[in-house]
Amino acid sequence: MTKWKKRLILSGIAAVLCAAMLAGCGASNSQTAGKNTGGSAQTASADTGSAERAAEQQKKLEEQKKKEEQEQAAKIPKGDKYIALTFDDGPTGNEGGRTERLLDGLKQRNAHATFFLCGYRVKDFNSMMKRYLAEGHEVGNHTMDHRLAHEVSDGDYEQVSSNNDLIQSYTGQKPTLFRPCGGEYNDSVQASMKQLGMPLILWDVDTLDWKYRDAASVKQHILDGAQDGAIVLEHDLYETTVEGVLAAIDELQQQGYAFVTVSELAKIKGVTLEPGQVYTGFTDEDLGLTTETDAAANSESAESTESTDNTDSTANTQASDSASSN
Repeated sequence: MTKWKKRLILSGIAAVLCAAMLAGCGASNSQTAGKNTGGSAQTASADTGSAERAAEQQKKLEEQKKKEEQEQAAKIPKGDKYIALTFDDGPTGNEGGRTERLLDGLKQRNAHATFFLCGYRVKDFNSMMKRYLAEGHEVGNHTMDHRLAHEVSDGDYEQVSSNNDLIQSYTGQKPTLFRPCGGEYNDSVQASMKQLGMPLILWDVDTLDWKYRDAASVKQHILDGAQDGAIVLEHDLYETTVEGVLAAIDELQQQGYAFVTVSELAKIKGVTLEPGQVYTGFTDEDLGLTTETDAAANSESAESTESTDNTDSTANTQASDSASSN
């Protein structure tokens, strides 16, 4: 075989091998591209699935929250008018104590209340702690040691934060409302409560139960101060308070009143409680809802009263002068 024929044959073989190699590379690249394309598709599919699951989970959480809100709203006592009873300085006693008797009476009457607790008493009397929330009541903070505003250094809210933690350890829920002891507060207290996310709750009606220690007096103070949206102050420290409060509830329920917590009352009245702000109640007067017509009527009434008083005063003076001359 001649040399040129051998070269021709070798060149042909080389061409065939090159073609085969190129074909193999092309197939490999095609497979790799296919794998890459498939991987991208799988990743995109996984991302879509994850987003869908997250959206579904969020939807379930929102539905659950809505359901809980509806269930909570259904438990709120219904009436034509609403009052929030509040009790400071408790709890008092364990089983058989005044707080338990009060809770029993409220439960029998389907009445809710708000209890502003002192930490030092929670430490001693905590057997009732589970009942508060379970029976529809609200638990607020009244400091750890019943400290007045002027007794606490500016910016020091340990009295409140430590009591929040203590109450939560028994109830499983941290208080959201604060009542300053004696109703005393200042700018520092408000600033501290704003940091803690707690509004300050005062009252429209003071029963003075601590002063008179008389059931009839407690009842009468509540009846005299009763109006839609009012917050009433009592202390579950005295047997006379328990007796007077329950008697007042019986009478006012017959007049269409329902008894709710402070937060329930705010919600009913369309009020959003803001941290650090002070609320005395949610009556029309508290909310500044007195109409111009009412204001005019009040003004006319005041003028009429003043005129009557002046007439009476003149008559009394004349009578006195006449008596003196005789």
